[in-house]
Amino acid sequence: MIKFIDKYLVKVSPSLHRYVKKRFNAYKKKYNPRLTKEAFIAILKDDLKIKKGDVLFIHASMRRLYLDFPKYEIMPILQELVGEEGTLLFPCWQFNTRAETYINENEIVFSYRDSPSAMGKLSDVLRSHPNACRSFHPTNSVIAIGRHARELTQGHEDDIYPCGVHSPLYKMMKYKAKVLGIGVTVDNLTFVHVIEDTIKDKFPVKTRSDEIYNCTCIDRDGHQKTIHTLVATKAVSNRDVTAFFEREIPQEICTRITRQGMSFFSSETPQLYEKIKECAGRNQTIYL
Repeated sequence: MIKFIDKYLVKVSPSLHRYVKKRFNAYKKKYNPRLTKEAFIAILKDDLKIKKGDVLFIHASMRRLYLDFPKYEIMPILQELVGEEGTLLFPCWQFNTRAETYINENEIVFSYRDSPSAMGKLSDVLRSHPNACRSFHPTNSVIAIGRHARELTQGHEDDIYPCGVHSPLYKMMKYKAKVLGIGVTVDNLTFVHVIEDTIKDKFPVKTRSDEIYNCTCIDRDGHQKTIHTLVATKAVSNRDVTAFFEREIPQEICTRITRQGMSFFSSETPQLYEKIKECAGRNQTIYL
């Protein structure tokens, strides 16, 4: 029922949806018990199987975490868990509207150094870290830190498909990367779009525009460059990722758990990619 109301409000009144969502999260934060640091680490290690050397693509929501320790400790915890051989990646695109709207309304679409992240506090804070690497892409930039950060983020601008074979999301499968959700459900999972951008016209739903957008961007050294990209069609708005996962993706491929009112998930990307590809072959997708 809550999910139905949520989807209804998004369509009828986005401003009312934001207000209700904010109040609901405030209610949950007030009445749910706070998670200790030890319990938080145990969820990551024991339930989500995070270990030394892991490559993690992380979706996180600070406002949906009810913790009894400072949230600025989350990044050091993650770095400690994966160690020096590991790599952390976060979505770091700079808008939460439709891509074509943002592109058309901004003369400079993306700046490597100056465009903030609209994808959460962790990714935005990481932008200022001296060892962080950011992919140079106008709509789907990724920020990373760790052993493979530079390799995974470079060359993203060479692909007109934002989640295509040159994207960090695709390349990280080489290292059997995991996608990790902290305080969020699989509804936030960007990785589901990798299969769309790699099998392209063979995917049952048309998810990319026919028009190639020419975006003026500023690179790491301050030089202006034009980067070409496709954007999502309006068809992608009509989707239900959670229902698709409940129907098609078993827990052994993607672990989904709830602890003290907080959602977490973890999935190894190669297995998830192959399963979503197999589903697409049966005309089963996240789209309605």
